Amino acid sequence: MTKNNIQHRMSICISDLHLPSHNVKAVKMVVDFIREQKPGRIHVLGDAIDMWTLSRFDKDPARRLNLQEELDAVRDWLRELRDAAPHSQIIYSEGNHEYRLRKYLMSEAKALAGLRALSLDQLLDFQKLRIRFQTQDRPYRIGHLLFTHGQFVSRWSGMSAKRHFEQFGCCVIHGHTHRLGAFYHTDINDCYGAWEVGCLSTLNPDYVTAPDWQNGFAVVHHSSKYFSVELVAIIRDQFAFRGSLFGRSKATPSTIVEDLS
Repeated sequence: MTKNNIQHRMSICISDLHLPSHNVKAVKMVVDFIREQKPGRIHVLGDAIDMWTLSRFDKDPARRLNLQEELDAVRDWLRELRDAAPHSQIIYSEGNHEYRLRKYLMSEAKALAGLRALSLDQLLDFQKLRIRFQTQDRPYRIGHLLFTHGQFVSRWSGMSAKRHFEQFGCCVIHGHTHRLGAFYHTDINDCYGAWEVGCLSTLNPDYVTAPDWQNGFAVVHHSSKYFSVELVAIIRDQFAFRGSLFGRSKATPSTIVEDLS
C-alpha cells in the first residue's frame, strides 16, 4: 500500500473541546497535526461547544452568559479546521452538551423548537463548511468500528470503553469521558476493542479541582478488512507520534496545587 493510500485512509478522532473552555495549545497542536497529516476523515465526536448558558448546573454570576459568543467560537474553529483539511470528510456527532440546545427548545421554548434557523447545523454553518452532522441518537459505523459521542462514565480509564462495548456489542470509539483508555475482549468468534479518545478541553475547569482527565485524540487507519486505533496523549503541551515530537520543547510545570511550604 502506498503512503498516499495510507494517508487517505487515516482518520483523526477528536472530542470534548468544550469551546470556549478549551485547551488553546492542545487544540492548536491538533489542528496543525491535521494540516500536516491530511487525513481522509475527521471525526468530531461531540461536545465541541460547552453550551454553558443552557446548563442545569449552578453558574458563577461573574462569568458572562452569552450563547452567541460560544456559537461564534465553535464556528470560527470549524472554519479553521476546514481550512486545515480542505479535502477531508468531517463528521460532527452531537454530544450531550450540543443536545442541551434541542432539550431547551423542547422543554422551555416549544413554540420555537421547529425553527430551522435554531438547529445546530444552521447555527454552525455545517452545509457551507461541508460537515456531516450526526444527531445524538445516530451513531455510525465505518467498517467494523462504531463511532459515537458516548453515554457512560466509569471511574477508571478504560472502564467506560468497556461499558460502551457491553452496550453496543461491537468495536466502538467514543468521547464523553474526557479520558484516554482502551478495552479489549476476545471470545470464540473474534477479538473486539473499545476506545475512549480523551478531550481537548482545559484540564483546570472552574467547577472541579484536578479532574481525572487527559488531553488527547485518536488516529484510526482503515483497510478493506482491518482497522487500527492509536491513542495519542497530550501531556504538558507535547505529544509524540511515530517518532516525532510535537509541541513545546520545554513543558510548563503544573500550577494546579500551590506550594505553601
